[in-house]
Amino acid sequence: MSKVFRLGYTEFTSAQVGAALGYYTNVMGARLVEQGPDGTHYLSLGLDHHNIALRPSAAPANALNGFQVSQGITLVALAQHFTRHGIVSEYQSDARPGVPAVLLVRDLAGFNFEFFAEMAMPAPGFAQHGIAPNRLGHVALMSPEGKKLEKFFTDVLGFHLTDWFDDIVTFLTCNHDHHVVNLVTVPATKLHHIAFELRGCAHQYEASDRLTKANVPLRWGPARHTAGHNYASYHYDPNQTLVELYADLDVYLPDLNCFEPRPWHEQLPQRPRVWPLAELNAWSASFAFDLATA
Repeated sequence: MSKVFRLGYTEFTSAQVGAALGYYTNVMGARLVEQGPDGTHYLSLGLDHHNIALRPSAAPANALNGFQVSQGITLVALAQHFTRHGIVSEYQSDARPGVPAVLLVRDLAGFNFEFFAEMAMPAPGFAQHGIAPNRLGHVALMSPEGKKLEKFFTDVLGFHLTDWFDDIVTFLTCNHDHHVVNLVTVPATKLHHIAFELRGCAHQYEASDRLTKANVPLRWGPARHTAGHNYASYHYDPNQTLVELYADLDVYLPDLNCFEPRPWHEQLPQRPRVWPLAELNAWSASFAFDLATA
């Protein structure tokens, strides 16, 4: 059983908080719920207190990603579990608005992770403007220590491996989504992209039109991927964070170790597999770099 069941929020530092805030509220349709005393803006996609946090800083970066622990698992128990695996964690109360307590793991292969049991649900609702995605779906993380991250998510947190591109890219899940975390083993340490779920393929056309009207160019898609088979498009936010909008992501059935069948699957049953690296490089070329040598 996975120790967590979803990606709850992602936090960014930004030297252009105003531009980022305008993008996430006006273009993406997130709702501003609260502004902290340090100038951090907390935005919700519909139910949670926040799914996106924007914190002022001279250096733009993915500050941390927060995962909600599974029912029946306490932060104290999770901290003890981490200790048994040699992972240092820090319990913090009232560390962020809307979240009573978090367990923070710092600088694991270059990334910070928070784990929380509860979050306030003010339910500001879905915006009547902008793209208004369903939810924050997954993050893709690049690190020279990709295998260390993989062991953390699988051996410690109990994620399932669902697909691979050789030894470079790994897809992992803690629920029925094909992936909640995407790990890329390359010399660079950075966020590769964040992804938001749309209502369906028709929503991609609407979203593309909204991006065009907002003068936000698409960098790839809309088109269907191989691994995960999500119908996806990509663009950059004002911080030059790559943002994926997706629909039709494969549904993983852990008891069968396969995915719910779809007409476009290459195999029936479609099981976790290694995909050709050429397909990955053709996709990554759209972003002006090769993942294998980034």
